Amino acid sequence: MPSQRRVKVFALLAVLAVLSFIYLSSAAASTRSSPFYTNTANALNTKHQEALDLENHQIIHEAAEKAEKEKEAANIRDPDLAAVPGQKSVAGRKMIKGEKGLKDDGVAKVGNTGAQHAQAADPDETEEEHKAEVELDSILKKSPIVIFSKSYCPYSKKAKAILLEQYNIVPAPYVEELDLHPLGPQLQAALLKTTGRRTVPNVLINGKSIGGGDDIAGLHENDKLIQQIKDLGGKRIMEVSKAEPKAALKFRS
Repeated sequence: MPSQRRVKVFALLAVLAVLSFIYLSSAAASTRSSPFYTNTANALNTKHQEALDLENHQIIHEAAEKAEKEKEAANIRDPDLAAVPGQKSVAGRKMIKGEKGLKDDGVAKVGNTGAQHAQAADPDETEEEHKAEVELDSILKKSPIVIFSKSYCPYSKKAKAILLEQYNIVPAPYVEELDLHPLGPQLQAALLKTTGRRTVPNVLINGKSIGGGDDIAGLHENDKLIQQIKDLGGKRIMEVSKAEPKAALKFRS
C-alpha cells in the first residue's frame, strides 16, 4: 500500500497537470483571437489567393496564345482567310479593298484626284462627273502651272498674256481651253468643287488656285507674281523670271 506521502505527491502532480492544460488551452484561444494572429492569418490567406489568381491568369494567357498561334497557322495554310489591313471579307472568302472617304478642302490635289476616285467613287457621282475628276487630275499633271481658260474670254487672254509672254517660266504653263474641251462644263463644275472658283480664267499652281485675270494682273503689277510662283510651285518650278522688255507684249483685249 502506497504511503500517504506518495499519494500527496501524485495528487499534486495531477492538479499541476490539469492547471497546465487549462492554461495552455486558454492561451491558445487567446492567441487565435488576438489582432496579430488574425492579421497574420488574413495576410497568409490573401497571399495564397493571389498566388492562385496568378496561376489561373497564366493558364488563361497561355491558352489564349496557343489559340492565336493556331489561328495564325490556319491563316497561313489558307491565305484567303488571312486578315489584310484596310480590306474586308466578302462571304468570308474574297477580299476587297475598303473604301476611303474623300476630303474636299476646296483645293485640287496634284496627282491624287483621279487616284482617290479610282479607289472609291462617290455613290452619288455620275459617270460624267467621275470622268471629269479623272481628266482634271490628268490635266494638273501636265505642268505645275495650269491656266483654265476659254478662247473667247478677254480676262483669260489677259492672264495668258502675262504668264506666257511677260515671264519666262520653266516648265511653261499649260493652257486648257474649257470651251474646246468635250468635258468643259463638267471640268468647270469640278473646279468649283475643288477650288471654289467656277469662272475663267482659273490659274492653278500645284493644284491651288491663285485667282483669275485681275488677280494675276495685280500680282504682276505689284511685282509679287514671281515670288508667288516660287512659293507655290516649289521644286517643280525650275525657272521663273521676267521676260526681256523686247519680248514683252501688251495685253490683248
